[in-house]
Amino acid sequence: MERIGTVVEEKGETAVVRLRRHLSCENCGRCGGLLGAADRRDHYVEAANPIRARKGQSVIVEMDDRQALFIAFMLYLVPLAGLVAGIFLGFEIASAWGWEGAREPVAAGAGLLLMGLIFGLISLWDRRVKKSGRYRPVIAALAPEENPSAGTAD
Repeated sequence: MERIGTVVEEKGETAVVRLRRHLSCENCGRCGGLLGAADRRDHYVEAANPIRARKGQSVIVEMDDRQALFIAFMLYLVPLAGLVAGIFLGFEIASAWGWEGAREPVAAGAGLLLMGLIFGLISLWDRRVKKSGRYRPVIAALAPEENPSAGTAD
């Protein structure tokens, strides 16, 4: 997966890059809300900077598609699976302990508890992964300059 962004901060071997939104989500309004500021809608990532791009330069940021899908799976589907599993577990616990009148609240609480536990474990995993740099995007090249006046006759 390639994205074009702008280097906003240099940090030695890495750089913080503001990524442009995809055309498919440009007018969606979910990021930062419909009335949110444009800078809140952009994404900021810390990327390896082997080409030593400088602040203000447009760059091409690459990330392995499989790694991006794995991270999306970990952040979205695993907690959702934990919520569903916790709900079913909560129903079983309530039935086993004879709490027939409180089955739904126990199931909801167990689902939220298990989902929260999974988010905590993902947070610990995230800290470890950040230190290793394994899933860090890489600045592959400088982006070609966009010149809107190119091709016009004077």
